Amino acid sequence: MTKDQLRRGMLRCLKQQKEDARRRRSEAIRRKVFRLAAFRRAKTICCYVALPYEVQTWRMIEEMLTKGKRVVVPVARPRTKRLGLSEVRHPDAELVRGSFGVWEPARSARRPVPLRALDLVLVPGVAFDRRGHRVGHGHGYFDRFLARVPKTTPTVGLAFRFQLLDRLPVAAHDHAVQTILTA
Repeated sequence: MTKDQLRRGMLRCLKQQKEDARRRRSEAIRRKVFRLAAFRRAKTICCYVALPYEVQTWRMIEEMLTKGKRVVVPVARPRTKRLGLSEVRHPDAELVRGSFGVWEPARSARRPVPLRALDLVLVPGVAFDRRGHRVGHGHGYFDRFLARVPKTTPTVGLAFRFQLLDRLPVAAHDHAVQTILTA
């Protein structure tokens, strides 16, 4: 099976998931994130803002902020096909639909953050394997981003249990996450 076939099949499964199951599993994953030693130590956390069918992160972001964490979200730069980083302090007021329909800070609300400031990175994926490899949406943004994240910064993939497969096709440009949390 090719990556594109796998991606299409997994996206179909993600989009067909019942909303109450997605919400319940997302909450279980949120609890696992908050129990991680790396999370408790982290002062600055990069967290993606979920698409409707992904492990939901909006509540997680709000709770991180109430716990005094500095929250940073990715900002897609379509011209360079890279992710920038911006601190978010008030998600409801600052986030707007950006590239690919993903929530990101409005231009006027962007506060750039350097990669070296990150203590933890939470990563989305369409599928993961047990070695930490991932299949995303096929644009390569997160692979290019993960290639730049310092090796000492913990990277954690968030996925529903059915997204975790034994083995994925891996290309030279693919970058694995260190840990995967599922429910």
